[in-house]
Amino acid sequence: MMLANIAHANESDVSSNTLTEQQRQEANQQAVQEGYTVGAGDILKIEVFGEPDMSMRVIIDNKGQINFPYINQVSVLGKTLEQIENYIENNLRGDYLINPNVTVTMDRFRKFYVTGQVEDPDGYEYQPGLTVEKALATAGGFTDRADRDEVNIRRSGSQELLEDVSMTELVYPGDTVIVEMSFF
Repeated sequence: MMLANIAHANESDVSSNTLTEQQRQEANQQAVQEGYTVGAGDILKIEVFGEPDMSMRVIIDNKGQINFPYINQVSVLGKTLEQIENYIENNLRGDYLINPNVTVTMDRFRKFYVTGQVEDPDGYEYQPGLTVEKALATAGGFTDRADRDEVNIRRSGSQELLEDVSMTELVYPGDTVIVEMSFF
């Protein structure tokens, strides 16, 4: 298992959440159902029942790792919330706690990006079930110069470019939605 440094989420980092608590709970349920795998930039909320010093929010660093008390650095890249819970429970059991009860939830999803001919190009917090149509609406919709038939997606972590995608195409964390300019 690869190990590296962690970045803990500062309260100021966490306070600028864009989702309401109810939306966050719904997104967590959907993330678990869809088998969402975490990546760099996601913020996790880890709670150990009866152990307030072990309950915290952590940012997954660029190497896909977190730092957790008594376990140190943990590689979480590409793992589901349930896999992370099980790993932490198993590593706390015995030497540190008799029967740990760990809950891992999403505090904030990493961003997806919208660029090109949209009203507000920027990075936005991902939500499970996100489509191109929803991503474009989040970015304020098309500009007058947008080519509505030339919407592309660059997949996160690759050079793969999906060209002329439909409005129902799914967008994933870290993806970039690109709206080309019309020449007419």
